[in-house]
Amino acid sequence: MAKILIVDEDRLFALTVVHVLSRYGHQAVLADKPSKAAGLLEQEGADLLLMEAELAGRKGLQILKELRQLRPDVPVVLFVDRSLSPEAREQLKKGVFDYINKPFGHEELLVTVERGLERRRLVLSNKQLLSDLEQRVRELSTFNAVARTLNSTLKLKEVLDIVMSKIKDLIKAEAWSILMLDEASQELVFEVALGEKGDQIREMRLALGQGVAGWVAQHGEPVIVPDVANDQRFFKGLDNKTGFKTRSIIATPLISRGRLIGVFEIINKLGPEPFNQKDLDLLQTLTDHAAIAIENARLYEKAQKLAVTDDLTGLSNSRHCDHFFKKALAEAKKQGRNLAVLFIDLDHMKEVDDTYGHLLGGQTLKEVADRIGALVKSPDLASRYGGDEYVIILPFKGAAESKILAEAVRKKIEAEPFLTAHKLSCKITASIGIAVYPEHGQTMDELLSKADKAMYRVKESGKNRVQMAE
Repeated sequence: MAKILIVDEDRLFALTVVHVLSRYGHQAVLADKPSKAAGLLEQEGADLLLMEAELAGRKGLQILKELRQLRPDVPVVLFVDRSLSPEAREQLKKGVFDYINKPFGHEELLVTVERGLERRRLVLSNKQLLSDLEQRVRELSTFNAVARTLNSTLKLKEVLDIVMSKIKDLIKAEAWSILMLDEASQELVFEVALGEKGDQIREMRLALGQGVAGWVAQHGEPVIVPDVANDQRFFKGLDNKTGFKTRSIIATPLISRGRLIGVFEIINKLGPEPFNQKDLDLLQTLTDHAAIAIENARLYEKAQKLAVTDDLTGLSNSRHCDHFFKKALAEAKKQGRNLAVLFIDLDHMKEVDDTYGHLLGGQTLKEVADRIGALVKSPDLASRYGGDEYVIILPFKGAAESKILAEAVRKKIEAEPFLTAHKLSCKITASIGIAVYPEHGQTMDELLSKADKAMYRVKESGKNRVQMAE
């Protein structure tokens, strides 16, 4: 059944047409004045417009132009008197799809109407095809841009930002997040989170199996949850903590080389339609592109970290320490500011090695590094410089600040015994020397030498103290 609007001032004729169309299952609406036509066309959502040609031709087709502008997808059929001149017919045909000459029979009317409705079906079908094609072009363009851009960088943050921005363009929602798998703890960490409460959940964690994202990670399968209220997998903890209201979720695993590296999750799709299979297909296609790039970026960052990290302790190695020291010293000279270096040597480490062996001796060095690392934060740098020696670089810090930190490090090292996890109790202390630019030297070698000599004076005078360079 089609909805057809009839615009004709000849009420008797128009009612006859309404009657005929109704008999054949169509819903006919009559506008007996041109002024009513626009409102009815918009309100009734007509599929076809039947209009008296003389009305349509008034004021240079003005009425007809207004109606077609209002609903360009609705075909128009004109009722034309045979007396209408050929010139007028041609003028009218420029703005319409079809016309029918008066008088006409029922069959001729129905054929003309069906022809107009078929025209509408074709218009709508072509419109949908065009819309689908444009959407597909946007998707392919996005995938192509993602592939090109992802291949241009090995920085993990840039890769994640690129992926997030593209999926935001393709799937409109209230919140998007990428959760990365922490292999050490086997937890999912919110690495990137955009949306109203994104800042509050960033770096929060979910256990494998916890919540929808945890389920996806545990099973390695994508999922669409149209209503979280009816899904037992949904975890309310994040909503309770942030005040956000999750209604629906779509999520897919990030898998690279057959191994899970994370989960991509989108919450609360915008618009009247819920998440559907098309959304999931889009998300999976993008994550398939992204997973390899993310994994490559993680491996690159890991390799970079290993290049500057001491294998045993996890602190910076001596090579990276020297590089950092030179840059920090150059910046201190440029800005006319201080820089301090702490040289730390552990007391009684030889006894630990001799008594328990080098394996537990190495564990002791790692535990010492953990205590140092807990106190030294960016922009400062802590490193294992060699053996049982540690060096801390303090950019823009003078004698007073460096001495406070040195004392904190010394006290933390002596505070608790080491190797307690091995049911042992080893007492370790530290002798610490400090040198400060520019008072104690102008070069890295001078400052390290002065700090080293200050540390040796501590060793010679009883150990477990902090000494400023002379």
